Amino acid sequence: MSQNAALSRPAVMKLIGVASLMLVACTTRTAKRTESGEGHSAKQAESGEGHSAKQAESGESHSAKKAETGEDHAIRARESLVGRPAPGVVLNVLDGQAVATAGLVGRKPVYLKFWATWCVPCRKQMPHLEQVHRTYGDRLGVFAVNLGFNDPIETVRAFRAEHALTVPIALDADGDLAERFHVAVTPQHVIIDRVGIVRYVGHEANAALDAAIEAVVRDGAAPAAVQPATRAGATQPADDAQALTLSDGSTFRLAEHAGKPVVLSFASTWCDWYLAKSRPAMSEACIAHTRQIELLRRTHERLAWVIVMAPTWTDAEKVDEYRKRLDVSSPIGIDERSAWFHRFRVRDVLTTIVLDGRGVEIERVTGRGDDLARALTRIP
Repeated sequence: MSQNAALSRPAVMKLIGVASLMLVACTTRTAKRTESGEGHSAKQAESGEGHSAKQAESGESHSAKKAETGEDHAIRARESLVGRPAPGVVLNVLDGQAVATAGLVGRKPVYLKFWATWCVPCRKQMPHLEQVHRTYGDRLGVFAVNLGFNDPIETVRAFRAEHALTVPIALDADGDLAERFHVAVTPQHVIIDRVGIVRYVGHEANAALDAAIEAVVRDGAAPAAVQPATRAGATQPADDAQALTLSDGSTFRLAEHAGKPVVLSFASTWCDWYLAKSRPAMSEACIAHTRQIELLRRTHERLAWVIVMAPTWTDAEKVDEYRKRLDVSSPIGIDERSAWFHRFRVRDVLTTIVLDGRGVEIERVTGRGDDLARALTRIP
């Protein structure tokens, strides 16, 4: 027995060595598989984040669902403007010059691009606009119309200097231009022919836009049929302009609340997430103000409190997403023609306006809404 045991010891040691090597190899393969799996997951995460960022940059949606494109949003304006006389407006250029579009009718066609400095597609398309101005400027009135929406004039001036723009930049100081041209997306391109008829409305800087520009610049271009001027880019009738269709299908009218205080909060469905990178302070203020609205509305049940939603990049689905994202229960209506924003001269979101029983503004709160509770104490 002892001799057999002594003779088998090397064999035993050899078996132990083989087993150890097999264990190391197995462990190494497992580690590599784990490392590979983690790397794959990391790449997936990076890809997902990049996709979300691209969605945000395009201005379409932060949602995983396929969102409407900018051209889809431009359809509303296209249907109501194209083929009809353009509204006669005065463009207040940054340098102090006032240009009346009526004065250009008969002399040259006009190209208006509605934009904002915080709008990523607007910035990406600006070189195209600058090139159009340099190419056709003597035969085409080209204007970059800044919406003045969450866009201080100092920011616009800085943008012009940074990009060495020569195209005239006009400011929509009170929302009148956005209302008259039914701005539903940024950027929104409007092409008006030599006799003052709107020929094209779109969002992309593409071949269709270039063709529309060449058509109105070229002499003898075949004119499209002109529609009756009853809806010629004008604002809505007074009674319609003061009516707001809410998400539940009901209609809100200030006239029906005569003698009672009303609170109007002007918002956008994208101010919390789209501005998170380009304007983080505005994004945070939007979220904080929205929470103030929800808190105070519940403790002031006697007040008629409505959220008036800006029409740019907005539809019923985006309102629902906004509700869920920020836990909003307040009544919401989309200001389809920007008539409410224009009437109350609102240029920043969020802005909450407190009206007394006569419909007179007694307080206006912007930013984070920190003064909103104090503003409500001023209601008689």
